[in-house]
Amino acid sequence: HKCSLGRSEVWDPASCFTCLVAMQQYAYFDALQLEQTEWMLNMLPSSLKIAFIDFEDKGTQGDMDCVHPGQQRRYFSCLIDKHCEKEPNSNRRKPRFRIELPGFPILGDGKGDNQNTAIPFSRGQFIQCIDANQGAYFEQMLLLPCALGEFRSDRLTACHRLRQPSRFVCKQTGAKKIVGFPEHITSDIGSIGDFAASAEFAFGTVLQRAHAALGGRMHYGHPDIMAKAYMIQQGGVSKATKTVNLSEDIFAGMDFTLRSGGRTIAHREYLHFTKGRDMGFATVLQFFSKLSAGAGEVVLTRQSLRLGQLLPLPEFLTFYYAHVGFYFTQYLISKCPQVLMFLWLLVLVSGSEDNFSATGQSTGMQDSEAIAQLLSKCYSAVVLVF
Repeated sequence: HKCSLGRSEVWDPASCFTCLVAMQQYAYFDALQLEQTEWMLNMLPSSLKIAFIDFEDKGTQGDMDCVHPGQQRRYFSCLIDKHCEKEPNSNRRKPRFRIELPGFPILGDGKGDNQNTAIPFSRGQFIQCIDANQGAYFEQMLLLPCALGEFRSDRLTACHRLRQPSRFVCKQTGAKKIVGFPEHITSDIGSIGDFAASAEFAFGTVLQRAHAALGGRMHYGHPDIMAKAYMIQQGGVSKATKTVNLSEDIFAGMDFTLRSGGRTIAHREYLHFTKGRDMGFATVLQFFSKLSAGAGEVVLTRQSLRLGQLLPLPEFLTFYYAHVGFYFTQYLISKCPQVLMFLWLLVLVSGSEDNFSATGQSTGMQDSEAIAQLLSKCYSAVVLVF
């Protein structure tokens, strides 16, 4: 507040930046939660806005507005900020904007619907959907102009001269992009937390780096910055069908890739965002179960079918191994030692000749020595490949 740039009459952050909190449960807040929300609105700049889902009875006006006869309520996506009026004798704010929805909006697990209903209230050309357990560093935010510069294109295509000689209409292809960034896991405390953080680092940084280089990266993790106009064209940043879209964020990248037209998905590592996770054993196990179940459900979608038909072979193999192929490979690896031990024991107890004289080869080796030598040669080749 002592800095001249921090005064509202000098510069208002809301003129170029909006921090939109998608809180669909705001309509159900009690008095204590409303008081804490008021404290947050008063402490933070006016760029903080809250989007939530409200409802009202259909009534007679609903029949006049051609609301579906089987629908008992009317649902609205609403927006409030610190300048909205309060209701009498309450800290609840009256919405500044209300957009009626075509029905009950929560079709899936709630997260994807919550993001899509809040998108109309966001401003600007780019959007970043982060979770409540994520954050950032001030020093990293100094690199935010570089991140936004990723959407800039030096190549102008399809330029057509208008009637006025000095004017052009140019189509820029650089804006058709999703730019991904790694996450810095801050909950690496204890053995379980360190295991979860290491897994997150491998999946969110190392693998995404390789997938982007091979052309098979989709939209993983919420530090990704996306061109909002192209996300709205494909129905939002997430798919929300229950069970099928368990991994809801990946479908933004899949639909983005299917629309082609110069769309690209990149991965950059000069900008990091923080993320914290629960460190309980059951919570970590549930997270990995969600990833594996979501990868299995992705195979059932039409997006996977179309990507399999349209992607070139290298990109398709990368896409396959990045999703269900990884778990299928893990399954085969877990079964291979059992099959290997069974075959080894079968050879040892089969009573074959000591020197394999029945095959016409006098090697002078025992059964166990022959199997061990065979396996060592096979696994040596595998080690050299990887």
